[in-house]
Amino acid sequence: MKVAVNARWLIPGKLEGTGIYTLKMLQQIILAFPEHIFFLLLDRKVEFDSLGLNFSNVNFIVVSPIARHPILWKVWNDFSVPKKLKTIGADLYWSPDGLPAQTPIAQWITIHDLNFEHHPEWIKSNVAKYYRKNIKRGARIAAKLFTVSNWSKNDIVSSYGISKEKIIVTPNAPQREFSPGKSRFTNNYFCAVGAIAPRKNLITLIKAFDRWCSQNTEQKHTLKIAGAELFKDLDFQYDLQRLNHSSRIEWLGRLNDNDLEMLYRGATAYCMPSAMEGFGIPLVEAMQCGTPIIASKNSAIIEVVGESGLLLPTYNVDAWTQGLQKMISEYDHWSQLSLKRGDDFDWEKSAQPFIDALKE
Repeated sequence: MKVAVNARWLIPGKLEGTGIYTLKMLQQIILAFPEHIFFLLLDRKVEFDSLGLNFSNVNFIVVSPIARHPILWKVWNDFSVPKKLKTIGADLYWSPDGLPAQTPIAQWITIHDLNFEHHPEWIKSNVAKYYRKNIKRGARIAAKLFTVSNWSKNDIVSSYGISKEKIIVTPNAPQREFSPGKSRFTNNYFCAVGAIAPRKNLITLIKAFDRWCSQNTEQKHTLKIAGAELFKDLDFQYDLQRLNHSSRIEWLGRLNDNDLEMLYRGATAYCMPSAMEGFGIPLVEAMQCGTPIIASKNSAIIEVVGESGLLLPTYNVDAWTQGLQKMISEYDHWSQLSLKRGDDFDWEKSAQPFIDALKE
């Protein structure tokens, strides 16, 4: 069988959630099917050797144009990819980013979440419009549909009217196994990890931290935030200017996985105030380091954290302020719960439902 894959999120050194999912799933899937030929379709040339996909039955193919805009996504998905699928004689096309191709070939689609349906204001309007049209179409035409949590599965069922039996859950896991240990980061701090965007709701955490600093003048914790800014948010910038303790917030930018592990290990707590998550990979990374978890009580976050972390009302600054102090006084308790929960996630288990489906 010839299996083609939308692999355009495989950008070494810049893997986001979809890229991590694509890479780690492929490492398990390709290994399980040495008799199949896999064609990984990218929109740019990358350092293939660094991806850990150096199998004899794997072919990397660059398909133009570089698709980083809705207009170019349309060209790539509706014209360039279908042409390439026909050329290579693909039997199956898997798109891990939810976007289908205009092709008669059987398609398997992974949809991570539907944040663009419920909150289109969280992303650029042209991106939301493209996603709402095409991901919905992908869900309906897919021969098999995958997602990363039971919460997302139920949301897809209710939002798109898709049969529950059609959807297979393949949960996320860390980009590699993380572990407790020493950290290169010193002094006491809380941390947050993720793209700086409205959906991540960082402003609730930041306001809570600012209030906590005012209420606990003897404590010297800082707040370290790792992640790249997706686009300018004027309201966010305005709120930052009104803080009393902005000097105690450290913006670390994008970190590689080794630096992330160091960040988690040394933190009093990992904080995820996100307003919606289809999964939340950093939660598991932090838990595997034994880092206590404070997170919003919503979406798939509840499913991933369970009772192993402190779940708080998403926008309640007072609750988050109290939560920060609670983690200081109850660190050992939450650390043990976190470490135990982190063992529940790995890519071998996550990929097995996909492998079972392909065996059929």
